[in-house]
Amino acid sequence: MLDVQYLWIVCPLVALGAFTQGFTGLGFGIVVLAGIVFLPWNFERSTVVVNLLVLPLNSIVIWESIRKYPIQWRLVGLIFFGLIFGVPLGYLFVLFFGNKPIFQIVFGLSLAGFAAHELIKPRIRAMPVLFGLPAGMVGGFLGGAFTATGPPIAIFLYSQNKNPALLKGTLALVFMIATLWRLLNIILIGPGIDHSVMEITSICFVIVVVFAFIGHKISLRVTSETFLRTVYALIAVAGLANVVRAFVK
Repeated sequence: MLDVQYLWIVCPLVALGAFTQGFTGLGFGIVVLAGIVFLPWNFERSTVVVNLLVLPLNSIVIWESIRKYPIQWRLVGLIFFGLIFGVPLGYLFVLFFGNKPIFQIVFGLSLAGFAAHELIKPRIRAMPVLFGLPAGMVGGFLGGAFTATGPPIAIFLYSQNKNPALLKGTLALVFMIATLWRLLNIILIGPGIDHSVMEITSICFVIVVVFAFIGHKISLRVTSETFLRTVYALIAVAGLANVVRAFVK
């Protein structure tokens, strides 16, 4: 299921993912799962570990952010209604298709598409506020299936202000809600949270806390462009590699 002998690979992924999300407000699940899919770990169980680790991670981002910038509750409410429907659909998808080629294709294309957006950095005009509902549904599906809620929701939220940093705490709160809703789905319609999941989560907890703090503090002082281009280039390669891997099995 979740063999601890692979922690020497997982722990650096967790550190990089926590730093990335602390820095940018998103990316933890994407970075971690981009590497884990190449390990013989059960993918659904791996996503549960990621969900549990996201709770302290987003708590840190929210706490640090709201000290300067308030939560935009109107935007949170719109996205929330989309998450209600999107998360269960995504989780059912990973339960039924998680170990089949179609999963790797969809997941790989999701990674590559998000990475391409971050690398190209197109100028996004402010989206209508009501777009928060479909953004929540699509993000919820990606979060329920891949714990990659970020791309559509971040694109929508960050389009609402010329300074995206102002909405970093709002984004983290949305991720927290999506994570709690997915964990409830895991308990109600999935296999639950077992000992191996809790063991890996406990081992990685300190790593998440430390690197999330480091990422957030550095984000206040330096530009993220060079770092993001490097990280998302790796994510794009990992995404495309998953698509190829699905065809060569």
